[in-house]
Amino acid sequence: MSELCGNKTDFSGINGTDNNCSKRCSLEQDQQHITVLPWIYLTLAVVGFLVNGLAMLDLWRSEKTPTVIFTLNIVVSDLMVCCSFPFRTAYYSSGSEWKAGSSICLITGFVMVCFFSINLYCNMCFLLWTSINRYATVVQPRWALFQAFRQPKLCWVICAITWILGTTSVIGPLGYKASLNPTGPELITCFYQMVNKGMEQGDTLQAIGVGIFFFILGLMLVSYSLLIFHLQKVRGGSMVGAGFGPGGGLKVRRKILATVVLFVACFLPYHVQRIRIMAASDSRDCQQKRKDLDVKTLTIVVAALSCCLHPMMHLVLRLPCCRVKRNVRPNPKPEITRSQITPNIQATELTPNVKKE
Repeated sequence: MSELCGNKTDFSGINGTDNNCSKRCSLEQDQQHITVLPWIYLTLAVVGFLVNGLAMLDLWRSEKTPTVIFTLNIVVSDLMVCCSFPFRTAYYSSGSEWKAGSSICLITGFVMVCFFSINLYCNMCFLLWTSINRYATVVQPRWALFQAFRQPKLCWVICAITWILGTTSVIGPLGYKASLNPTGPELITCFYQMVNKGMEQGDTLQAIGVGIFFFILGLMLVSYSLLIFHLQKVRGGSMVGAGFGPGGGLKVRRKILATVVLFVACFLPYHVQRIRIMAASDSRDCQQKRKDLDVKTLTIVVAALSCCLHPMMHLVLRLPCCRVKRNVRPNPKPEITRSQITPNIQATELTPNVKKE
């Protein structure tokens, strides 16, 4: 039966043949899952703990401005997903040996999916709050709507609400799906069970997640575009433009570009792949299902890279060569104020004239 899975015409028979073939093709664990992926996630765990620890130490010593608060929460989220990488390492190296429905399988799967999803969407929200803060600070500092993103205390509240909503929206559906998860004899291994759950099609939650991503991406692009337009408009013609100094405006635009490129590069492939899987929900081509699984695995790795790239970008932008230099205009002839002259005059008047004899 297994050698017939690659042929589309083999699915025109009994429905049971269709289901068995589909599962067998999409759930086989190939050699890359056993040899390559465990080392990738182990490396990400080591590098992630190191760079996020350095970034957190730097942020903890800094003044708690809104941007620092949002970045600090991103680092906490990245450290959380780094804690799940050892579980992914064990899953890809031993998942085919664990029994489906066993305690170690359920715990590993829950930690993997839960931490990854919370990190994904909380990070997107914190990056969005950062973009709104920068827009509100430079372009619309007086708008009451954006005042919450400029006050540190309210920024902590926004972060707490983001964590609560992100955690509950992920844990709730995952717990419900786990309670409905079949554990029959057809689910032989843990790897088989986890991939079967992950490749389920037509999930409403997947569509909601994709919609949230593109909504956040659109808001980020709008806020950063308006900010760059404003900087370009006032650069050199007002105190705002002069405040960025020679080359300062360019450095700000580079920071914005780096943030957007990192966001798109890490998170866009994963959500495009989810659209592709939802659109191909009725596909009976086992080879295509195998390719979809490989692409999904790759996009998860790319999204997981963000936990290392975010703190690296922060540490690089904190270097002296990347910081914005304020423009200090020297006065060619410093003015002498009255307060500086008066003491000398008074001292001269009060000095007694002593004639030398």
